[in-house]
Amino acid sequence: MNKLITELTQSISYKLKDVGNLTKMINLVTTHDVKAIRRFIYDNDTSEKEMFYQDLQWGDPELFAKVYPNAKEQKGKYAVEIIYDQYEADKIAEAKFAIDFENGYPDDWCDEQYPDDIDESDPAEVAANMTDHEKIFQL
Repeated sequence: MNKLITELTQSISYKLKDVGNLTKMINLVTTHDVKAIRRFIYDNDTSEKEMFYQDLQWGDPELFAKVYPNAKEQKGKYAVEIIYDQYEADKIAEAKFAIDFENGYPDDWCDEQYPDDIDESDPAEVAANMTDHEKIFQL
């Protein structure tokens, strides 16, 4: 009997984790936060990465194209490879800002914290959108 109760308790625990992850993905898709979606998918285990990748690809092709802009060019690759390739591309693109990608995406990686749409030729706009971490490296 104890074994059955333990198994059922573990099953409930796994299901609650799944519900939490699905809710998080729903919230991210609703906000269209491209960077946070990339981070969230990247931070999951392989099966969840593939599931969220495919759900996004099927459910919102327009948003999917923003999250994984090079996916069409990588046709035939596994989803986890494309997800990793996007991580590497982000890591290279953000190197100029000294953002630490050593252990995966930064915890605060999102469109609000790291906007792509600033005019980098305008020093005032660049300074206004810098994080405290980036300002320290400018000294």
